[in-house]
Formats: sequence, C-alpha cells, structure tokens
Amino acid sequence: MPSRKEVEGWKPEKLSQWAGELDAKTTSYEDQLDRSLTQFQGTDWQGKAYLAAYDRFAEERAEGRKLSQEIRDISAALRTADSRLSDERRILLGRVSDAEHDGECPVGLTVDDGWKVHANPYTASDYTDQDKKKIKERIDHHQGLIDTAKSALMTAVGEVIAGITNAANEVQIRGDQLGKGIDTPALTSVDPAELGRKDGADVADGKLADDKIVQLADRLAGMGLPSDQLEVLAKGGQITVPQSTMDCLSGFYDKAGRDGLWKLSESLQANGSPQALQLRQELVNNMMTLSNENVVTRGPDGQVADRGGWNKLNSEVREMIGTRPNFAGAPNSNTRDLPDDYRAVLFGKGPIDDRHALFDYTEDMAKFGRFLNSGDPSYIPGQRMGVELERQAAHQAWIADHGGYAPYGDVNLEESDWVRNANRSAQDFLSVGARNHEASYAMITGHGSDELFGKGVPGQSFSQYDPQMATTLLQHKWADGGTAAGQMIDWIGSDSHDVGPDGKPTLQALHARESLTRLPGILAPLEDPAHHGDQPPVNRSGGGLDPEKFGKTAQSFTANPELSRALANVMGSNIDAYVDATNIPKTAYLPEVGEAQLQVTDANRLLFLASQSDQGRLTLEVARQSYESHILNEAFAQHDMPPGEYAKSSLQQLASLDGRFTNAEQNALTYQDTNNIHEYNSKMQEIYEKKKAAAEIVAKLGQSSLEFTPGGDVSSKVSDVLADKVTESLISKFVPEPQKMEVQYPDATEINDAGIRHFRHELLDASHDSGRLPPALVDPDTGRPLDVGQSLTQPQRDAVQAYLDSEGFAQFLTDYNQTHGIEVLQGIGRSGTSLSVILYGKEK
Repeated sequence: MPSRKEVEGWKPEKLSQWAGELDAKTTSYEDQLDRSLTQFQGTDWQGKAYLAAYDRFAEERAEGRKLSQEIRDISAALRTADSRLSDERRILLGRVSDAEHDGECPVGLTVDDGWKVHANPYTASDYTDQDKKKIKERIDHHQGLIDTAKSALMTAVGEVIAGITNAANEVQIRGDQLGKGIDTPALTSVDPAELGRKDGADVADGKLADDKIVQLADRLAGMGLPSDQLEVLAKGGQITVPQSTMDCLSGFYDKAGRDGLWKLSESLQANGSPQALQLRQELVNNMMTLSNENVVTRGPDGQVADRGGWNKLNSEVREMIGTRPNFAGAPNSNTRDLPDDYRAVLFGKGPIDDRHALFDYTEDMAKFGRFLNSGDPSYIPGQRMGVELERQAAHQAWIADHGGYAPYGDVNLEESDWVRNANRSAQDFLSVGARNHEASYAMITGHGSDELFGKGVPGQSFSQYDPQMATTLLQHKWADGGTAAGQMIDWIGSDSHDVGPDGKPTLQALHARESLTRLPGILAPLEDPAHHGDQPPVNRSGGGLDPEKFGKTAQSFTANPELSRALANVMGSNIDAYVDATNIPKTAYLPEVGEAQLQVTDANRLLFLASQSDQGRLTLEVARQSYESHILNEAFAQHDMPPGEYAKSSLQQLASLDGRFTNAEQNALTYQDTNNIHEYNSKMQEIYEKKKAAAEIVAKLGQSSLEFTPGGDVSSKVSDVLADKVTESLISKFVPEPQKMEVQYPDATEINDAGIRHFRHELLDASHDSGRLPPALVDPDTGRPLDVGQSLTQPQRDAVQAYLDSEGFAQFLTDYNQTHGIEVLQGIGRSGTSLSVILYGKEK
C-alpha cells in the first residue's frame, strides 16, 4: 500500500493528459493510413496487378484501422483510470481530513504516513476514564473509515491496471499480426488462449531450449500477482485480472497437461539456472491463480465475466489429485482402482503388471506433489482445489498408517517405497491445500456444497462429508513435525478476530470461530454420549471420551510439535470462548451472535494437546499472562474504585484459567514422561532378556573362559557341568536385571503456591505500569517491582501485603488462592490413575 505522502503526491489527471497525446498520435497514424490509399489511387497503374496491389493496400489500411482502435481502447482505459483513481483518492484523503478535524474527540487526532490514526500527545491525568474511552472510540471509528477507503483505492488500482494491461496486450497482439504481414493467418478474438496453448504444447513435448525457457518464464512472471492481491486472496477476498491473463493461462495448462508439467519441473530443477528455477516456480504459481474461484475478470460494465476454478485445470491434473483408490479400507475412497493411466495392461501403453503399476503410481504422486509444493507459498489454490488436495493428503496418510497398498491385484507384499512415496505426497498435497482457509473450514466443519466435496465427477463415487478425513490428518506422524497439518488449524487463531470496515467480524472470522467449536469432535471424539465414565464432575461433558482415538491424537501432537504449537495459537487467541468454566453448558457455535463457546472439558482437552511441545506451552502461557495483564491493567488504570473491587468480577475466571493452563502443561509433561519411561523400561527389559538368553546359550554351548580346545569329549562334559551348575550365577553376575525408572508426579501444593506467588507479582507489575506502586516496593537495582518469588525481608513482605490490602485485594487474594487450589487439585494428575481419569474419563 502506498504511503499517505505518496498518495497525496499522485496526479491522476496525467493519465487523461497521456490519453489525449495518444489520441492525437493515433489520429495522425490514421491520416497516414488514408493517405497511403489515396496516393495509390492517383497513379496511372492499371490492370490485374494494379487491382491486386490495391486490394493489398486496402487490407493493410483495414488492419491498420483495427490497430488504431485497439490503441484508442488504451486511451479510454487511461481516462477511466483517471476518473476512478481521482474519486477514490479524494474519498481516502477526505477520511484523513475528517479524522484530523474531528470535533467530537477530546484530543486532536493525527493520521501517520502508514494510514494509522493516533491521538496527539496528552497528559492522561487531565482526562477522565470516559474521555479516554471516547478517544479510543473516535480512533477506531476513523480507522475503520480510512481502512475501507484505503481498500477501495487499492481495489481500484488493481482494476484499472488490469484494464490498461488488457488493452495494451490487445495492441501487442494486433501489432504482431500486422508486423508479420497480412498473409499470416490472423488470430481470432481468443488470441491469448491460442498463445497459451502453443506454449503449453511446447511444455507437453518436453523440448524447451534455453531461449524458450527465458521467454516462457518472463511471460508467466508477467501474469503473476502483486503482493497486495495475494493478501486479498489469503483473506478470502476477490481480485480482478485481465481477460487475456485468464485466457492465456487456461490455454497453457490445458495443453501442458499433468505429465508435461511435472516432467518439465524435474528437468528445470536439474538445470538449476536462475531462469529455469524461476520458470519452475511460475509454473506452480500461475496454476494456483487459475484454480482460484476468487480470481475473476470483468467486462466493460464492471460485472464478473469469468473466474478461475477447479474445472479450469487440465482433466489429467484433476484426475491425479481427485482420484482416491480404495486401498487399506480408506474411508475417503471414491474409486475401486488406480487412475486409468496406471492400470496394468498386457499390450499398449501402461505398466505391465500390478506391481509396476503401484511403483509408477506412487512415484508419480510423489513427483506431482513435489511439483505443486515448489511454488511461492503465498499463492493460494482455489477452495475446491484446496479441498481435493487435503482429501488426497488424508487418503495417502491413511494408506501409510494402515499397512500400505498391498494386497492389490496379484501383489501381496508391500514395498517400502510405496509407503515412503505416500507419506511424501501426503505432506506436499497438504502443504499446498491448507493455504486456502476456506478449504480447511470445509474439511473441519463439513460445510459446503455437494459439488465442493466431489459430487458429479464421472467415474468417481460420491459420499457425504466424513470427519475422519480431518482426524486422519491430525493423527498422522509427519516428517515436517506437523507444519503442514498445523496450517489446517493455525488460521483459526489468526483469523478469528478479523473485522471488516464496518467493525463487524469478517466471514472468515466467523468461519474460524465455528471451526474452533468443531475441533473437540475431531481431536477428542466421544465414544458414547450417554456414558460419563469415572470422570470427576469438573471434567464431564455429557459423554464418554473414546480413549483409543484420543490416545492416538495425543501421540500425534507429541510427535508433531508444530501441530501442538498451531493449536496453542488457536487456544491462546480465543480465551474468551472458554474462560468461563462454570456457565458454558456445551460446546457450540452461536450463529445469531457470531460467537464460539467451548465447554470446560472440551477446552481442557484441547489445552492438554496444545501443551505437548515446548513452543505450545510457551505460546499458551504468553497468551494467558497477556489476558490476565489486560484485565489487571484496566483495574489499575481506572480511578472510580479500588482496583481489587474493579477486578472482582473476573476473579474466579482468572484463578481458574491459571489453574487450567497449569494443569494442561503439567499433565502433558507427565503424559510424555510416562510414555518415555515406559518405552525406556521396555527397551531395557528387552535388552536384558536378550542378554539373558545369550548367556544361557553361551553356557549351554560351553563358551567360557576355561582353557581347552572346543570339540573334544572334555569340552562336552565341562559344558554340561557348566550348564547345570554355573549358568544362573553367571547370568546374575554379568547380566543384572535392570532397575526400572518411575514417573515423578507433580506436587499440587507446590504448584498452587507457585501460581499464587506469580499472581501477586502480576498485581505489582500492573500497579507499577500504571504509576500507582509506592517507591518502597520498587527494586532500586532493576527499577521494577520487588520480586515476591525471591527472599524478601519480613518488613518487605508486610509492606507488599499492606499495599495490596489498600488496593482492595485482601479478600480477592484469599478467594483466588482457594479457586486456584481447587482447580489444580481436581485437574492435575498426581498418579497414574488420576491422570488417566482426568484425560480419558476412566482408568486405562
């Protein structure tokens, strides 16, 4: 986005001035065309040769007139751009002026060069809390209006650029025709598509010389999207491109085909030149553009004339991504067999048997996935393409997790390459598909048309949405640590609070909130809604958890730290959805108010999963402390009542929230320790058993340190004696039974005491930041409040308590201690049994 200073310096009227100059030169060009024919008519030449030459001149004039009309279209586009940009610029700068001359705001406002509204410097003590609230309201009001106008201006910029570019492309095409002579077959009105098809055919042939690589890279790069349009697409918005771009890309990818694209991609990677690598990326980038339903073209009336989409892609590409053969009982299957090109045939083109068919199919899937994931990650596939990619990723992950492709046809033994390729293609497909948040929304919630989920595709069966697709992706062990899978949910945290120019949540924000409420059903599904198990009341949700499925999910989040971090971002960004641990009856999305709510048990389980990595635990703790600090800072910033009285209504929620986050983090660490120790003990026991068995064998064979030659009668007798008399003593001497490690469970009392100390310190921090903390409670060395976690003198402890009492926190701290203690006592695993009951609702 251009800065305020840059926009103020714009001179849109120069566009109309340029259009006038262009028109004048075009008129002169048209006069020259007419004169050429008039002068020819004035000659004495006669006969057939004269008539043939005259016809040629007339045709040249007619073609020249067509070119001049194309040039005049550029002039018209320039004048339209002047008018449109002038209006949008005037509106935006008017919004800026309104903000800086606001008569309702208690203080003056300024709009900086980055279009942000700020209050002019003022002394806080000179204004009431109501004044400060009014200042914030006016800032938000003007910021919303400016952001709307700014967005409208950038949309106008994109559209006028598209209009001018489209007109300029037509001139270039017409000029090329005229320059090549009238006898050259004239391209029709679909010229860009024809050019695209020709380039696509060259790709399909696999024969690209270096100069063609450079030419094609430049051409595709010229149709790339600027960063502001990519940002609009990422937020689910719509952008406009020239019709020539849409036509050219459609023709190109239609002719290039599936095999042509990935084979060229492989050769370009091997080539390694800057031009080759640029073309490799542009091949993917522009495919994403073509697939996106939010990329549109517009007619002269401004209405949508065409749009990208799944059906714009080559049929073989759609078949490759969208076909899910029925292997390993995958619930997401839509065909009984491999795509047609991969079925074994005795004669003709294709694999010679089923084993070769699986090698070809899994290799090509991996190569095609690698191709798709080699582009710029800021390019977003369309929603349908995103859904198909995520479903294929789930399909491949399921196959890898459930024994692979065999048996298939006459193949009974699985090849490791097949599973390895399935894992690779799953990760690449998911990395690309999850860029489209609306696709992930559909995968998580099941919302979308039947067509979005594949209905009506010839040769493919259709079944309704199955949440197992999302569950598979979030229970798989990923080579990238869960980065791609994390994208499926990370957006819920980043998008859930987006607001539009009207100050209301955007559609994508509402979708994020709804998706949040679907996560418990995917990550922690219930086994029997009528069964409570042995869970304590604080952890009941009205149904028994499926312990096997939740166990798989927990293992996945432990093995995929990036997945844990992504869920921590989701939970940390949406604390309001579950902070009230007592008054939320069930997990639900409330469409009438656009809000999400998570019942306490569901939220606690998600917090437990989010705590399975160091980064996840840190993310949660930063979010919780920020939430707590915001409430405490508000309490100390106001002067109408003691801070303790002001924050009283939030007391139980803050104490409970701290306890719940602490429980999740401690239980996650205990869960991991339990698994690690169990694994360690099992391995040590296995080693012991093997050594014991080896010692027994050695004893029975007589392989000792006795000095004799093996094989004689003496050896046989000694070995018998050795086996009978000494074996056990040797085993116990040289192979001692391992000492098993035990899980160290947390101490609830110590954890609660630490939580209270931290909260007291938070109170002092908030008081200090508001300027209310007495100097005696400030550490002279650090300039910060005294650290209540360190050793304080008795007078210091008394001074801290007296100050907090004076601010209204005496009863507050007592109640906080009690609420926090109960939460920790009920929610932390202090033994294997209690941890199992807390996590699963019953002993495992």
